[in-house]
Amino acid sequence: MSGGQHHRRLAWITAGGLALALVFGISGVALPPGETLWHLIAAPEEDGGWKFETIDGVDVRKDGYSLGIRWGRIVGFHDGCNGCGFDDELPSGASDRMLVCTLQACPERPNDILFGRFAYGSPEMEVNGERLILTLPGHRAELVRASRD
Repeated sequence: MSGGQHHRRLAWITAGGLALALVFGISGVALPPGETLWHLIAAPEEDGGWKFETIDGVDVRKDGYSLGIRWGRIVGFHDGCNGCGFDDELPSGASDRMLVCTLQACPERPNDILFGRFAYGSPEMEVNGERLILTLPGHRAELVRASRD
């Protein structure tokens, strides 16, 4: 191997190492807590926070309903009053999932039952542009991404 080829090869190895260091350096700073570079690269597009706009054609934006999705399954929600999270690895919709919630007393609202079908269920998920469409037999909800304020 000539000296020129050796230097060219060394330059490529160095550039590759610097690129990897840059990616890992940025990912350590830019990722939300608990996220990994792998999640950033490979996570399903529905992952993240979503706010409900409509459920079965009813405008529910004022109710403050939202979901958190990770690896394609519901891991938490906010019902407009209390925040809840599932503290286990069981599939969405499993009746024996461990649920941890804040315990603020809240008046029941007319749309809470509609919301509960999706929060506690196992809806089909489809990202359609900027919207997440959730469906259950006979029910449909449209959500938009929650901002990261």
